[in-house]
Amino acid sequence: MEIAEVNAFVTGAASGIGRETTQALASAGARVTATDLDRAGLDALAEAGAQAKLDIKTAVLDVTDREAYEALARSLGEQGRMPAIVVNNAGVGYLGSLFDTPVAAWERLLRINVMGVVHGCQIFGPPMISTSKDGCIVNIASAASANPAPNMSAYAATKFAVEGLSDVLAMELSRSRVKVVSVHPGIVNTPIVHDARGVSPRISSDRLEALQAYYAREGCDPSEVAQAIVDGVRTGRSKVFVGPSARASALLRRVAPVSVKRRLTLGLATKIGFWT
Repeated sequence: MEIAEVNAFVTGAASGIGRETTQALASAGARVTATDLDRAGLDALAEAGAQAKLDIKTAVLDVTDREAYEALARSLGEQGRMPAIVVNNAGVGYLGSLFDTPVAAWERLLRINVMGVVHGCQIFGPPMISTSKDGCIVNIASAASANPAPNMSAYAATKFAVEGLSDVLAMELSRSRVKVVSVHPGIVNTPIVHDARGVSPRISSDRLEALQAYYAREGCDPSEVAQAIVDGVRTGRSKVFVGPSARASALLRRVAPVSVKRRLTLGLATKIGFWT
């Protein structure tokens, strides 16, 4: 679909993939509403957008708060900014074995990573369909939905859910002009691996620092993912794998026996610090 002069909406936009996607869509001519809980990050994004003369508006939003989400959608409708492109990007991670992942962490990831996507799809999907115009819902999954690593059960489970949700929604919208794209980033150098709330106390500081260094060294820049998202919107391709390990993960899912895939994954996970 065309992006120029189209309204777009991005969650988790204060940093990382969300910030870069906001700027990439706006640079392509979209009128973007960027949301996050991080007011300071949104202010910095708005300032950068103003300097570049991009149409970026910001709004503080907790994607787990359905009432606040619906109120913002009503406001966008009144402003003439109801989106035709929705990027459900907001997400958090957790590093720790299944037995070391507390219920509170599971609930946090499910509320943000899964229900945040559900809210975005349910709130904006029907208005997008009713226009009878081209639209696109982009849900950020992960390469972990194709080939998860140890110590990320909660994160992988939520990203499997996002991919499954996206597959079903794509079928349900197949008679409309609204496309559904699931995006599966591999290793990306974003702040998600620096969130102290997303690490089990059993993960030593040395292991965490080594993992963060690996992401900084080997991870792609979030702008690469953002460009893949923009390309996915334009082409309507159903699944987008981008970044180191992502395409290999997709290939392994298709061709490798489970035992081989797990052996290879455990070897790499041990090397980079996911597993000891």
